[in-house]
Amino acid sequence: MAAATAENQIATAIKELNGCSEPLKQLLLTTVPNAFGSNLHKFQIEAASMLRKSLEQGRAAAGEAQIASAQTVEEVKTALEALNAGSESAVATQEAAQLVLDEKTTALETAKVTKKREVELCEEAHTAQGEVSAKRQKLEADKAEIESVQNGSFRMLLDGGWEDEELRDECIDAVCSYLNTEGADPVLLAALPKALQHKPADCGNFDKVAVDEALRVIHEKVSTCAALLAEGEEEYEDVKAEHLGAWAISDVAREKELAASDERDTAYGALQDRIVDKKLAVNAVDEQNETLTSSLSKQTLADGKVLQLDVALGAFAQLEAGEPEEAAEENKENAPAVVADVKGDAMAVDETPVAVAGIA
Repeated sequence: MAAATAENQIATAIKELNGCSEPLKQLLLTTVPNAFGSNLHKFQIEAASMLRKSLEQGRAAAGEAQIASAQTVEEVKTALEALNAGSESAVATQEAAQLVLDEKTTALETAKVTKKREVELCEEAHTAQGEVSAKRQKLEADKAEIESVQNGSFRMLLDGGWEDEELRDECIDAVCSYLNTEGADPVLLAALPKALQHKPADCGNFDKVAVDEALRVIHEKVSTCAALLAEGEEEYEDVKAEHLGAWAISDVAREKELAASDERDTAYGALQDRIVDKKLAVNAVDEQNETLTSSLSKQTLADGKVLQLDVALGAFAQLEAGEPEEAAEENKENAPAVVADVKGDAMAVDETPVAVAGIA
């Protein structure tokens, strides 16, 4: 190794020593070109010793920093592995929560369709019940009306129980009006008022025929209404039961829709929480990756510092062991340039270089 190159390596390492004051660096840099060779003065030997000690101390500190940086990198990597596992778990958890939400959303849509269908069926059953009920109410009203005529006005006329002609005529009018409304035979309607004017004992044979025919018509009407009501009883009970069942089913469908809606809302809230968890986990991984990049950069610098000081100590040993004569001559020729470079760096720290006393 050429002496000038070795001295430059030592000088470079001195310039970049950590924890070394600038005045001391200036002193050491001034020492480099004068610390090696034969017939050294004791002050030169002491300066070389101080230079070696500074390099060795710097190498020890750099070694410690290298170990610390390597340990930091491993710790950061271990933490990153844990964070990556946590991030993967958070992603999987979010995906699972999304699946649950999809299922609950589908279930809610199904519940809505079911409720809509059951409500429509309930409304149809209600309409059917209303129609049957209206029909039945009309039959009951018709039966009540004819029974009122039969057991009221007609019965009074048949029994001859009127006390004045005005009351009698009112009863006759009521009976004839009803029969006319129901479309009775015109011949009967023409003969009946006269026949009903007489007390039963005073009625002639024709009058009795007219009264009996009216009685038959009224009795037949009552029987018909009663028969129709009896026949419609089962249908009425069926439609009523069908409506009640449809209402119960639709009510259950409403409850299921509400429950499905609550479950969907719960699943949505859970998904939002998982999204936040995943975002935090991913951010933590990103931050840890940045920390790892910084730690690796510091480790590279620490490795470089160790290598630099190892090279400088090797160069120091090379110079201390001596060189061939031609290398020594080259050293002498290059020494002014090295000194000039050293002085230039020293001037950046202190305009007045610190000389090494007694160096020949």
